[in-house]
Amino acid sequence: MNVEKEELSFNLEMPAVGVIKGVLAKDIEVVGERVVNLRTCARPYRNIYTVAQLRTIRNVIEKYGSGKVHLSPRHNLEIPEVRQKDLDSALKELYISGLFPGGAGTSVRNIFTCPHWCSKAVRPVQELGMMVSANFADRDMPNKVTISFAGCSNGCSRPQNSDIGVIAIGRVEAAGGRCVDDCLKCIEACPFGAIDRTGGQVRINDKCVYCLRCVDACSEGLLHVKETGFRVLIGGKEGSTVRFGAEYAVFVGDFEVLEIIERALSSYLKKAGFRPGSEKKRERLGEVVERLGLDEFMKESPA
Repeated sequence: MNVEKEELSFNLEMPAVGVIKGVLAKDIEVVGERVVNLRTCARPYRNIYTVAQLRTIRNVIEKYGSGKVHLSPRHNLEIPEVRQKDLDSALKELYISGLFPGGAGTSVRNIFTCPHWCSKAVRPVQELGMMVSANFADRDMPNKVTISFAGCSNGCSRPQNSDIGVIAIGRVEAAGGRCVDDCLKCIEACPFGAIDRTGGQVRINDKCVYCLRCVDACSEGLLHVKETGFRVLIGGKEGSTVRFGAEYAVFVGDFEVLEIIERALSSYLKKAGFRPGSEKKRERLGEVVERLGLDEFMKESPA
């Protein structure tokens, strides 16, 4: 029995550009008569790329682009100057390796986390970030929404200026023993002045930001981690007007974080209005918080 060659070939059914959720003009930006800039990122969203994906990026920029790639602040990859006639081929190669057009538009954007191997981490955040990506990434919003996770109070992933920022924190407990004479390691390690020492004993005061640097510095083991959790900030933003997120909750667990994010996004969908003087551009999440106040923003609307 003869079988046509075409029937034996493998055909990848790739979603058409513009159909994939989150793909807007900013993801595939026409910059010339025959040239486009392409923004791509992994799905589920994450800011760690595999060796295979990086090899694919190299192949795509060498074959179809101009040999350049830009890593955006949220770790999306921007490939400039892709020839329009090669766009489908480039997208197909990216798609096979788990890279999709995206990272722009009025949706929940790339979920940003710090790496799981950082020695400063109070709690790992990669898995929680992946859960948020699986549940909320690419959800349509009135305006763009950024969500960042930090494993410690250093906040290298910029949670303070994200629409929703989540920071791992730990509460310190003093064991009550007497410090070694002239040992000031914990006090020197704390940049916030959160440790008092009286009569050879230390006390944590209300300036503590739960970073646990003092615990790492204490060679006598007199400071211990009592509990860990997450601090949730809501309403931050970057850009021409910078806003720091307001603290909504402290020492919440993984699933409480998911519930807070769900509530914040639902409130944003219901309560966002148009920006002053505009009939098209809607408010950023932080602008709604500023207008209503955080408590009113997070209050559940009646069904």
